[in-house]
Amino acid sequence: MKIARKYLLAEMSGPFLLGLASFSLIVLLQRFSRLADLVIARGVPLRLVGRLLLALFPPFLEITIPAALLLAVLLALGRLSSDSETTALAAAGVGMRGVAAPVLLAGGIACSAALLVSWEGIPWGHRETQRTLSQIVAEKTGAGATEHVFREITPDILIYPDRVSSDGQRMSGVFLSFRPTGEDPLLIFAREGRFGTAGGNGVVGLVLSEGEIHNDDPGRRLYRVASFGRMDFRVPLEVQASLGGDDPRGMSLPQLSRKADELAGEERGASYRYHFHRRLSLAVSCISFGLLAIPLGMAQRARGKSSAFAVTVALIMVYYLFIAAGGAMERHSPPVMVALLWAPNVLGLCLGGYVLWRSENRLAALPGPLQALLVRR
Repeated sequence: MKIARKYLLAEMSGPFLLGLASFSLIVLLQRFSRLADLVIARGVPLRLVGRLLLALFPPFLEITIPAALLLAVLLALGRLSSDSETTALAAAGVGMRGVAAPVLLAGGIACSAALLVSWEGIPWGHRETQRTLSQIVAEKTGAGATEHVFREITPDILIYPDRVSSDGQRMSGVFLSFRPTGEDPLLIFAREGRFGTAGGNGVVGLVLSEGEIHNDDPGRRLYRVASFGRMDFRVPLEVQASLGGDDPRGMSLPQLSRKADELAGEERGASYRYHFHRRLSLAVSCISFGLLAIPLGMAQRARGKSSAFAVTVALIMVYYLFIAAGGAMERHSPPVMVALLWAPNVLGLCLGGYVLWRSENRLAALPGPLQALLVRR
């Protein structure tokens, strides 16, 4: 029995690492063009681009770890099934419950890794991303501006240019949002903008021309508008130790839980509840995916990776449909949001547990209709 479990763990380890690398690369592909633009067109040092790339990994890992585990179990058990090794295991008295033990062990390890990423990795990645972007703007002023993209150059300053010159210094059709501490945001619209050279005091100058400043004060029921011909806007780039503030992306799981409890019953608390349950649900999905992948993997009769990839992509898409639906209900119905975030895990655990309960010491797979749908002759 111990030999069989070690054998199954060894069969899953290779596909897991391959899947983790493949899925991470796929997710990062959309960022490569932007990173290449920073190096080639803007002249940003490679060390800063490397730090930025490293900081982007933790949010991706909370997604790619469950997907890689699902693919690893499907590939490992699919190979055993196609080579009739499952028949040999059954003859040796190793039923589906015996196969489930190493799979659940691997799922527990992956779940712990995903929890660690959610607990420390994602907050660190958010802080490091903001810190690195600030340094990029300080060393290569204007590198943080992109046409038709809202870019947070500091935690309090958001910029959106309609047109940006090739060197990133001059802009046209500029929208800038600035939120002073403890005050309502100022919305600034300018015809043109130009970045100045970063000084040694960690401040970058932004010269705006021909624009307006808008401010809404709901408490006093006032809406103020001021016009200007030229305005020198100073952007502080020093990163504070408390970077992240009230942004849920920069909080750990305990911080999200405390913040959600503090704002219980308030609309602002919905975002913290969503991020808290979303991270936990993604971590627990390692176990539900692993359990569900046991009968799915044994149902694959054809040897090859295409069917395993297809099943993995299909399950991940269904899972994230629930995640997206939960995000849509974030502010409308918190109980429905929580139910949607946890529904795929509950369904996966129930279906996998039902198959294990029926199997006893046999290598039974899915119920009849699903078995007929998935078996490849």
